[in-house]
This record gives sequence, C-alpha cells and structure tokens, in this order.
Amino acid sequence: MSDTRLRLSGIRRSFGERAVLSGVDLALPAGQILGLLGPNGAGKSTLIAIANGSLAPDSGSVTVGGIDLASRRDAAAAVIGSAPQRLGIYPSLTVRENVAGFARLHGVRGRELRARCAEVIEGLGLTKSTGIRADQLSGGQQRRLHLAMALTHSPRLLFLDEPTVGADVESRQQILDLVRRIADDGASVLYTTHYLTELEQLPSRLTLLHDGVLRDLGDVSEVVRSQGDGVRVRLQPNTQPPAGWVREGDWLVSGSTGTSAGELLAELIARLGVSASAIIDVRFPGPTLESAYVRLLHEQETPTLDDAEVHGVAA
Repeated sequence: MSDTRLRLSGIRRSFGERAVLSGVDLALPAGQILGLLGPNGAGKSTLIAIANGSLAPDSGSVTVGGIDLASRRDAAAAVIGSAPQRLGIYPSLTVRENVAGFARLHGVRGRELRARCAEVIEGLGLTKSTGIRADQLSGGQQRRLHLAMALTHSPRLLFLDEPTVGADVESRQQILDLVRRIADDGASVLYTTHYLTELEQLPSRLTLLHDGVLRDLGDVSEVVRSQGDGVRVRLQPNTQPPAGWVREGDWLVSGSTGTSAGELLAELIARLGVSASAIIDVRFPGPTLESAYVRLLHEQETPTLDDAEVHGVAA
C-alpha cells in the first residue's frame, strides 16, 4: 500500500450555482491525524463524502492507498472506515449484532470475525453492554458503538466527522484514546470537530477549508505558537481602540500574531498615549487552538489592501 493513504487532486464540487469545493488538493500520509477545520457550511462534510466515495466530485481525482476510487471503488472501500455525524446503528440489534453485521459486510468471517468484534467492543469500553440493544444505550455509548462498527475491518484510512457529538466526557476520552492508538498503529485519520481541544489532545496536523480551498496550517503546536502569548484588554466605554486591535465582546484583542503579550501591551499603551488611563482590565489568557482559529478566520475574512482595491473598497 502507498505511504500516502489519501490523495485528492483538483477536487471541485458545486450544488446548483454554489461552488463548495474549488480545486482541493490534499495528501494524507500513513499514521497521521489530520484535523479538518472550517466554519459551518464550508464544505467539510462534502469533502469527506467525496473522499470516502459516497459522493462523486464534479471533477478531480481521489486515490486511497494508491487505488483510484472512481474505477476501483470496491478495492478502495476495503481500506476505508467512516463514521459520519449521523448515527448508523440498528436500534433493534444488540451491540455485538451491530458490530458483527457490519464486519460481515466487509467480508470478515469465522475466527477473525469473533476476534475483531471482541477487540473493537473492548477498545471502546462496551464489553459490559455486548448483549444490550442499541436503542437502550446512552447517547455516549451509541456514539462509541457507531465508531466500533467503522473499525471492524481494520481500516487503514478512517474518516471521523464530528465523532464525539453528544458524547459524555468518558465516551469522548475513550474515542480520543482509540484514535491515538489507531494512528500509532499506522492508520491515517481525517477528523472534524467543533471541540478544538480534541485536536490539541490527539495531537494532529491542521488544515483549513475556506472559500472552497484547503490551506495547510501545520501541527497544532505550531499553529498555537504562531499566535503569540495573547493579551486581552478592556477599555472605558467610548474609548476608541487603536489600529490593529479588534473587539471581541467587551474586550480588545490584537490582530498581530507571533508577538509576546508584554510587547503587545507595551505597544498598546504607547499608541493610546494619554488615553492609556482608559485601560480598566488586562488579561493574559495564553494561546489556545480556539483563539488561534478565531484569528485565522478573521484573517481569511479580512481583505488585504490588494483585495480591497480590486473590489473597489479602498478610498
């Protein structure tokens, strides 16, 4: 199998007049967890559906472990595991019946079937619930069962779209622990979530889908570190913030990145001059992936000077 588990080349997809993906390129190597970021409606679920073969692109190609998905879908499917947002469990079947049934769909039989079912059920903390009907499980247990079914055939490429939605704290931790073990074993994972702390815990490499194009961001630690230490300042009402600072609720946040908190605060005081007495509170929250992500989106949505001139915005 190729060391590149997933390769997308020039993927385009539109719905009516709306272009969702506009030439997406991606290479996901073996053993990597890739966090796919983007605001709601950016097309993350569409991208995953195309990558796992459940939706055809308008143009472009998808290869899975060197296998062309369009011409050899059955061969590629044997490599892929997918756990979409919507639960795919059968409520009237037990935990084991759900897992075993899905394993058989992927050709797992005999001793391998029994061993694999026991392994994924135990790995997701469902051993005591093996004989319980799925509709009698808690929401977190159902989410874990949903993932267990996707793992029955030992996929080497796993798509997880909001895998912890509705999961309790224990279930979320068990899912994250299993994802780390899967990646350590050499499988590749494409992971989407709105709980950004999960991507810090895994840890993962990050990519941002915005305006139909993917932007590689680097490792989580690199992304957080690039945003600097962070400082939040509150001013007296009606005090005009200096250029380069933006409002987030009652607080001002610097638009600068990669600068220490002390340097940012000193710069703000110098810019305010005699108005520096209007500062009534200062906090140093420290950089997080969430704060970095908010800034990245702000950068994407704020036009550069050239963009503004092109669109007639500049004076």
